[in-house]
Amino acid sequence: MEGDTTSAARIVVIEDDAPTRAAFCAAITRDPQLALAGAAGDHDEALPLIVAGEYDVLLVDINLGTRKSFDLIELSRANHEARIMVISVLGDEDSVISAIEAGADGYILKDGAFADLGQPIAQVLAGEAPISPGVARHLLRRFQPSTMAGSDAESVALSRRERQVLTEFARGASYKEVARKFDISLHTVGDYVKTLYRKLQVNSRGAAVNKALKAGMIEL
Repeated sequence: MEGDTTSAARIVVIEDDAPTRAAFCAAITRDPQLALAGAAGDHDEALPLIVAGEYDVLLVDINLGTRKSFDLIELSRANHEARIMVISVLGDEDSVISAIEAGADGYILKDGAFADLGQPIAQVLAGEAPISPGVARHLLRRFQPSTMAGSDAESVALSRRERQVLTEFARGASYKEVARKFDISLHTVGDYVKTLYRKLQVNSRGAAVNKALKAGMIEL
């Protein structure tokens, strides 16, 4: 591991192409604000890193040899508070939407310019969603037409527990805090979040909370 992990953001890199993985790792170790917490070249190598959860940002490719990384993204999202950023050559709509729905916070297309990963990583750590322009059009086409108006949101039926979970998120609780409060697993919390995203037609906790508050579904 490189860098001062007491102040630097810990990054795990999952990339199957060895030269690209080396370039990512080199860029991270050059940045004093970042610390390389681990790297993996395939799905099996990546799994223990994600289970351990000792990272602040997961930097992950979609293609990992013969497998995709969507389940790894879901695993990280369900069990850790770390941010997740995809960096991939795949810019097709299916890959983009699948990654976002699995829990990715950002999606950057590879263009060979790996010298400065600091900016998109800083953005994702700040709660922003770094998105390449070519990716953004897929998200707009998928989500903008189906965005609900306030009156539509009011008609959405949320279960009692879904409202409770969303209320805790509105109060700033983490996945782990919600799990402890209701004596449920992190995986179950993740399932509630996915259901809330689907019902409210959003793709972030902030958007879900905002829409529910405006519609009077929850109160603080």
